[in-house]
Amino acid sequence: MVKLGKGWEGRILFILALGLAGTLASGEYHIGFIGLGIGVIAAVFERMIVKVSADKLIYLTAGSTIGLIVGILFILVLKIGTHHENWEPGWSDLLVLIPIAFAYVFAVVAVNKGRKLELIAIEDESGPQFNMPVLVDLSAAVDGRVADLSLAGLLPGPFSIPLSVKQNIDEMQKGRNVVKRGRARRATETIERLEEAVGKSGGLMEYRDFGEGEREKHRILEWLRKERVCLLTGDNEMADTAEREGIRVIRLSDVGPASREVVLPGDTFLLRIQKKGRTSSQGVGFLSDGTMVVVDEAGDLLGKETQVTTHTTFRAKGGTMVFAKLAAEGTGDNGQD
Repeated sequence: MVKLGKGWEGRILFILALGLAGTLASGEYHIGFIGLGIGVIAAVFERMIVKVSADKLIYLTAGSTIGLIVGILFILVLKIGTHHENWEPGWSDLLVLIPIAFAYVFAVVAVNKGRKLELIAIEDESGPQFNMPVLVDLSAAVDGRVADLSLAGLLPGPFSIPLSVKQNIDEMQKGRNVVKRGRARRATETIERLEEAVGKSGGLMEYRDFGEGEREKHRILEWLRKERVCLLTGDNEMADTAEREGIRVIRLSDVGPASREVVLPGDTFLLRIQKKGRTSSQGVGFLSDGTMVVVDEAGDLLGKETQVTTHTTFRAKGGTMVFAKLAAEGTGDNGQD
């Protein structure tokens, strides 16, 4: 059984209505079939147009309209400045192609330059939208968290990836080093997931050629500074250089701690005691993000899950440590694990 997508019921009724109108208006069945054909073409065209983002559609419409007007004015000037009797009929008819050519040129220019110049402000019906242009380097692609952030809506893009990243991935995949081939596979999966994420959100992802060798780093930094693009990287040396030049940087080393779950004094949750603490009476367990939890009087509960209640949290440079005690009987679970 063929399952139609959402909205096709109305399109089918529209197509049938055109066919019926053509038959009734002319009294001939073949005109009805022509109406059906026109309806199908209109439905397909509508499906193509609806996938185009609102700002791009406005730029296309505005650019093509301006191009048509300029083309028509060009024809008028050409005809006024030229004796009509010198024109052959065939050449005169070809003048209609001039506005079409101008419409195409102006539409392309409007789409390519409109967003950068911010000529038109677009606000989606769901609320104000924001974007954050980001350059993803090789270390960020291998890490993979950029795709998770984009899918979660925390990093909407648009995203740019240096062409050298794809070239490095291809070289690692062809090499004999097993570790590098694994890193290349992860980077490839990250890029595929990132393309999927920006496709769903209507964002953009593009590959930019910054050249190769020593000049590539300088060209990347110059472009980041000029275009006000954020750098997402796990390369601390690159991040330090970019920050010194006033470029906004997202360090992957800061992403993990920022996304860890927060445990506050008084929270009660289920914890598996995995090892003893510094004293024989202490037991140690770990939260799902790796945060260590030291539990008083839990040294005899190794390998067991038990309810614990936090009484102290300590934030250090290496992360957060949590100190807890065995929960009193009847204390409920607050939902953390």
